[in-house]
Amino acid sequence: MAKVGTTTVKSGGSVKAKVIGGGIVVVLLLIVLFNVFNFASTDANRIGLHYGGGVIEDKKFKSVIPPGSTNKMIGPGDTVYDYPIDQRSYIIGGAGADTDSADEVTVVSKDNVRLGVRVQVYFTLNRDKNVLASFHERIGLKTDAYTERGWNDMLQSYFRPQIDRALSAVATNYNWAELYNNEAKKAEFQTAASKEFTRLLPAAVGGDYFCGPAYNGTNNCGELSFTVQKPTPLDKGIIDGLEAKQRAELAKATQEQTNQRVNVELQSVKQQVAMLGAQGYLLKTAIESGKIQFMVIPQGTNVAIPPGAATLPPAGN
Repeated sequence: MAKVGTTTVKSGGSVKAKVIGGGIVVVLLLIVLFNVFNFASTDANRIGLHYGGGVIEDKKFKSVIPPGSTNKMIGPGDTVYDYPIDQRSYIIGGAGADTDSADEVTVVSKDNVRLGVRVQVYFTLNRDKNVLASFHERIGLKTDAYTERGWNDMLQSYFRPQIDRALSAVATNYNWAELYNNEAKKAEFQTAASKEFTRLLPAAVGGDYFCGPAYNGTNNCGELSFTVQKPTPLDKGIIDGLEAKQRAELAKATQEQTNQRVNVELQSVKQQVAMLGAQGYLLKTAIESGKIQFMVIPQGTNVAIPPGAATLPPAGN
């Protein structure tokens, strides 16, 4: 019986050991699995670039991880860099600026006045896989643009210089007052600056990496939205001088209108004096002003006239 009992105890311990051992093996396998294989996920507004990085393969572009993906298996040592696909902006100056709120682009007008300009650019990232991979390898890796801070650094490094160049090149075609208070000229300036910036940016970054704000990955890339606020002289005294000049011109125009009205009235008086004579004109003026009141009384009418009232001869006399 003792032997039988001993055998039973040994058998039970062996089963438990096997279960525990099997669990440890499974855990170890899972640990090895998760270390050998990686899993990638992307947010709904970001797209991933999958690059190989294993011991036996080159570190090169392998595939795109679509937006909103969850636990996509990638190889051991592989890396995924994710970039934004939603509408983005680069704003210089003012509320919500990507630079200091007081920042402005400084340009010089045709008549050598220094102006400050605030700018807003709206765009999206080109999602074509080859274009996106090129952007990552040429720009993204250099600036860490797949991170929020790196993205902002990228805008400062590549967008800002081309905006400065575009505005400076176009501003020399306009006098400062045209840009300050002529809406048609300001719109013309904005259009010209937008075209110049659109030309300069791809050359600076090395490709058509950026599309318009309406781009969704399937439609035409489109042009970036480029808006400028009113260019303003950095010397505020120039604005005061312009406003003083405008007030003087307005006062002059008002006086000229007054003089013209007086001349018209004077000519009318001369014509009436010529027709009625001086006394007749004075009488007409007195009657029109209400200083003299009169009534025309038909002949033979029984009307009592107060003593002292002035009368005109009856009609027909």
